[in-house]
Amino acid sequence: MRSIIVGIAELKFAEPPDKLVTYGLGSCIAITLHAGEAALGSMAHILLPMAHTGKENASPGKFADSAVTAMVREMGEREIGPSDLIAKIAGGADMFAGQFKGTGRRIGERNILAVRKALSDNGIGLAAEDVGGTAGRTVEFDTQTGVLTVRTLRGNVVEL
Repeated sequence: MRSIIVGIAELKFAEPPDKLVTYGLGSCIAITLHAGEAALGSMAHILLPMAHTGKENASPGKFADSAVTAMVREMGEREIGPSDLIAKIAGGADMFAGQFKGTGRRIGERNILAVRKALSDNGIGLAAEDVGGTAGRTVEFDTQTGVLTVRTLRGNVVEL
């Protein structure tokens, strides 16, 4: 079994028994898709809610909308449709709560909304989430079982 690291703005695919891992989620979100029957999993570590004109050269994993689209496209190339996928997400913390009042930053909250919308727009149900709050997270996605293990910087562990 290997642990495959998914960096910021990356998306990766893996087959069992490999695991996908990403570290240091603050306002960023880890999106996981699992196709249990096909024994395939994917993870994206998104940084921002939406791609904008002029960002065409950016990694599709950087933005919620382009990451989900790219993940669904890759699954489709393997004959796995959206109805065969299970999505789980973690992250979207407000790491600077109270420090930027009135600035409209709230990137974590905006990321959460954008990920939910991108999944819905692509016909993928959201099975579980551990989002928001003020604590950073590290996640590990087991491609064999589809379990997403979330560890907060405060020492809490949750399995989704």
